[in-house]
Amino acid sequence: MELSLGSQIIVAAATLFASLGGYLIAGRNERRRDERTLKRELRLRTTERSAQLDDSRHKLQRETLLALQDAIQLMARLSGKTMHFDHMQARKVQYTQLPESLSDDMFANLVEVRRLTNRILESEVRDAVDEFIALSTRLSMSPKDLEGLAGDRLEAYTLAKVVELNEGYDGMSRILGEAARREIAWQPGDFAD
Repeated sequence: MELSLGSQIIVAAATLFASLGGYLIAGRNERRRDERTLKRELRLRTTERSAQLDDSRHKLQRETLLALQDAIQLMARLSGKTMHFDHMQARKVQYTQLPESLSDDMFANLVEVRRLTNRILESEVRDAVDEFIALSTRLSMSPKDLEGLAGDRLEAYTLAKVVELNEGYDGMSRILGEAARREIAWQPGDFAD
């Protein structure tokens, strides 16, 4: 009997150790599974957050490019008005300052164009805007280049300035249009940024 009691104790102890070992192994496996699940969830959240940030960045670029198109168009119109004012003054051989409202509008527009340009990520677009600002400023800043011109020479010179402004605006408009279309066409799965 004692042998049978000893074997029962051994079997019971072995069962207890096996159960305890199984419990520990199951706990370790569950902890590993939880760690894998947590890592997977963290990767998913990171990917989602990255996608949200990317989407927000593209949305800001798109809105900024569209606003910049409008501001550049206004800049071209104000430069044209300034050139026309100077041309009319040169016809009368009078060189006066711009009307205050036109001067204020030009300054406010320049500030707006600069503000919007600083938000653009593409250096090529920023460089093109800087070139257009320089062109616009050069063509509309001072009527001194009209002094001494009269008649057909004045008209031809003024027309050449208008054509130069128009060509500059066309080029700038094309660059902004292409950049805006890229942002409009962008999809969250596009990783070729």
